[in-house]
Amino acid sequence: MSSKANFLLTLAVSAILTAGTGYALNLPKVPGAPTPAPTQATAPAAGAPAPTGASVTRDAQIALVSFASSQLGLAKALGGYDELAAQQQLIEGLKAGDVAATKDTLATAVTVSKAANDAINQKVAENTKLSAENRKLVASSTVEYVRGLVASRNLIASVQGLARNPVALGADASNILYLGKQLPSIVTSGTSTTASLFKYLSANGVDTSAATAAAKDLGT
Repeated sequence: MSSKANFLLTLAVSAILTAGTGYALNLPKVPGAPTPAPTQATAPAAGAPAPTGASVTRDAQIALVSFASSQLGLAKALGGYDELAAQQQLIEGLKAGDVAATKDTLATAVTVSKAANDAINQKVAENTKLSAENRKLVASSTVEYVRGLVASRNLIASVQGLARNPVALGADASNILYLGKQLPSIVTSGTSTTASLFKYLSANGVDTSAATAAAKDLGT
């Protein structure tokens, strides 16, 4: 890219940020989430390669797909699976093989996660009594759900750190800016759901000790 093109790209991105898109300068905050350093995306361990836009996008897709899959599993355990059959097929498609991380695949994972989260909240609000068989299934599903949520939360600092300098990301800028907006929202919603979910499960005699231990970093 010529120096003139670089200059024009810098001006364009600066204009977007100044206009207040909310992607880079007004990044969503998640209570308890790690805060990225202002001058670098992450603080990798000594000798570890610094994260790139491509690697963080890939890791975020893996985390989001895993979390969405665990959400669907929990919704099924709670008795709310039938209406999510189409979403299950979408997630299975993203889990099959080595699916490249793109804005479309990220958006699919985000859409499924939101739909599954709504289904879980609905089941919790219905306050349906769980059978003994369901209690065991829900207990194990909740652990996987919490682990997926924590894994997604742990990527926020890397995403937001990279989003502070989108010009340097090249072709990965769109993915990182999208994640910078959506990932904190997914984690915030999931954390809120976890709090009400635990109350519901405890009232139904579900053993939440393992899930509670897994959720210790969420402040739940």
